[in-house]
Amino acid sequence: MTNALLLLAWYAGHCELWTAWLNRVYANAWPRRRLDRWRRCHDLALLLGPPLLVGWIGFWRPGVLLGGSWSEMALPWKIYAGLCCIGFVSLVFHSLWRRLRPRPRAIVGRDSRVLDLAEQLGGRPIGSGPHQGMARLRFNQAFELDITTRTVQICGLPPEWDGFSIVQWTDLHLTGTIDRSWFEAVVELTNQFEPDLAVCTGDLVDDITLLDWLPETLGRIEAKLGRCFILGNHDWHLPSERIRQAAAKDAGWTDVAGGCMAWEHHGHRLEIAGTELPWMGEFPEWGPKSDGTLRLLLSHTPDNIGWAAGQDVDLVLAGHNHGGQVCLPLIGPIYSPSRYGVRYAGGDFQVGSTLLIVSRGLSGRHPLRILCRPELVRVVFKSRPDR
Repeated sequence: MTNALLLLAWYAGHCELWTAWLNRVYANAWPRRRLDRWRRCHDLALLLGPPLLVGWIGFWRPGVLLGGSWSEMALPWKIYAGLCCIGFVSLVFHSLWRRLRPRPRAIVGRDSRVLDLAEQLGGRPIGSGPHQGMARLRFNQAFELDITTRTVQICGLPPEWDGFSIVQWTDLHLTGTIDRSWFEAVVELTNQFEPDLAVCTGDLVDDITLLDWLPETLGRIEAKLGRCFILGNHDWHLPSERIRQAAAKDAGWTDVAGGCMAWEHHGHRLEIAGTELPWMGEFPEWGPKSDGTLRLLLSHTPDNIGWAAGQDVDLVLAGHNHGGQVCLPLIGPIYSPSRYGVRYAGGDFQVGSTLLIVSRGLSGRHPLRILCRPELVRVVFKSRPDR
């Protein structure tokens, strides 16, 4: 029994090593064909793990399941076992860290409300796109929307910012599998909040023929101050300029990728900029930050948080990682296309004085959600004087 458990731990560490490697591979701006090739290598490694470990180590050489000794393993196996031991420790550590890590000091309130939009719409709104079988799975939570509201307190923010609200859309991944009616229902919910600012942080479409959905979804969102967007890596894999034009001209949103713009709110500046790196463009250039200014960065991937923290950014809104999209009990997310692995898969984080909020997104190329509902993010500001 002990040796069987040790083999199971070995395989868990094996999976952790290969998924951690794949997560960092997918953080690169590489063509989809190359990424898919590396994904197939990962899949093969995970499939071959059980027969190799059980068949070779368990029953042949040294045959630990039949009374053999671990010390009789060949040196290459011992080396790999040591690496997998590190992987297993990493898996346990990160699973505990996600539950025990300190919460961002800038977050002073949280509220979560889950709505089953499929029930409201009279059934799952499944269209004619790919992977319909996934969308029909009984345990799939792809149509259960989690509306999360965070009350944010930033040191030095004057009282004029009290109540200022932002709603974030991200990762629509329009494929036609999730019907447009679902996104239209999210629009109605968004407008009920009467946000001051609406933002979208990329991955608008996966099927270029669905660009005409944008005016009827993003184009119907109302915000008092304005609506800003950037694109993501899935947009980059398609004719991105057509998507950018559709979002800007047809849907009426403001493109802030690689640039910075300023609006006034009750006599104070809102500076909002965007970056689509590492796939497109460049980092925006910030000027000196005046007192009372709220500085916001839209970044498709949370991997740009280190740069943002060095730019005196108050808040970074990101997506891309989908919260892992499929999470395991106790363990949490496994796949997260980030050079930080699953660290920023979803949620809120404090890096220096910069607050990072990573949305789980509204959809995905594959319409499957397990223990990881789609998310509509709402941020409400509350002033806090300097101390």
